[in-house]
Amino acid sequence: MRVLIVDDSPTMREITAAMLRAESMDVLEAEHGVEGLAVLERESVDCIITDLNMYAMGGLEFVTRVRAMPAFEFVPILFLTTETSEEFKEIGREVGASGWMTKPFEPAELVSAVRQLTQ
Repeated sequence: MRVLIVDDSPTMREITAAMLRAESMDVLEAEHGVEGLAVLERESVDCIITDLNMYAMGGLEFVTRVRAMPAFEFVPILFLTTETSEEFKEIGREVGASGWMTKPFEPAELVSAVRQLTQ
């Protein structure tokens, strides 16, 4: 399984990637939405994990643009963010997010969420 992580925190990308790689997942990384779209122009993925608040292009715009790409119209997208408001969760669903997980999180929860979303 190949997962793209889009997060402007190098530490968060490193931690998340390590958790997924420990479960034998192939991981691609991007620093923000613009970079994430560039990765998707040349790579295929089975799941996307994205932060909400990032510079250059935030998660909501990123997800909206991903959903407009025919190859990724149905690829699961999980928001992994510190935002907990129901308003943000609703907007996330409206733009096409498949799930929402709040930081901090337990490694097993993240792995389980990715596996469930990609079944």
